[in-house]
Amino acid sequence: MLATIVPGIVAAQSFQGATTLGYGHASASDGAGDIDTPTLDAFGLIDFENGLYLGLVGKYSNIDPDNTSGDLSLLDLGTKLTYQFDNGATVGAYLDYADADLDTGLGIDLSGDATSYGITGGYSTMGFGIEAWIGETETSPDLNGVDWTDYGLLFRYQATEKAVFGAHYVRSELSGFGDSADLSSIGMGGYYQFASGWGAYAGISRQSLSDVDVDFTTIGIGVDYDFSQISEFPAQLSLELARTDLDVANLSGDLDTVRLGLTFPLGQREVSTPLNSVARAAMAPRHNALTTLVDTLF
Repeated sequence: MLATIVPGIVAAQSFQGATTLGYGHASASDGAGDIDTPTLDAFGLIDFENGLYLGLVGKYSNIDPDNTSGDLSLLDLGTKLTYQFDNGATVGAYLDYADADLDTGLGIDLSGDATSYGITGGYSTMGFGIEAWIGETETSPDLNGVDWTDYGLLFRYQATEKAVFGAHYVRSELSGFGDSADLSSIGMGGYYQFASGWGAYAGISRQSLSDVDVDFTTIGIGVDYDFSQISEFPAQLSLELARTDLDVANLSGDLDTVRLGLTFPLGQREVSTPLNSVARAAMAPRHNALTTLVDTLF
């Protein structure tokens, strides 16, 4: 089923999804300051029961550094329409929109957005799923004379009802004026329910910018508890510890983050990987490497 491409523990039926209310507190190395990040994540999968599936995803983040008066608001929305043939092959198309709004705290606001679109193809059966895509990204303000092309590959495996694993490779290439650069992302993550109501998850992701020698490496590990095991409250409380190592030429720094999350499964879904986790970002990347990087960090 196509649901193996979507993070979680159970298969899709008519509708399934989840939403996570999250909060992150990050501390930068060398006394660079702290960052508070409230987030709201959601996704849904609609099965039209005729081979057609509609996937929806959204994320809102407010990045608020403690040592400045400004903040950065990020909005990321996406939709994907997929058709699955009887033999398990899939074809589809996607449309993503990302918006960034920087409040400098000096009475000046800076904003920009990016729209990504493309086609997908893959194969899905017996808990195993693989998907590839190719597309383009357009920005506002426009990058005049620059072409932005995105490639991606996603692998998912639902080992049991309690265990899921995923990995990705995403590459965004910018070319123009006789030169080119690319941002690539590679990552893997997993989720496992190890006891009644308890789950553990972990993920690792690395983003690299060519020709500039810039690398981001993020590792996250967390646990969650499903309150429906002891009450009628259908939610999971999660705690994750994450570290991002930033290497720029011969300079390096760390960002240590504690993330809390309250996840509400929707529809036919009973349990979901917390949507504000590194594991989720690794198992369900965005269709371009830049928004995948942002989703991993926050």
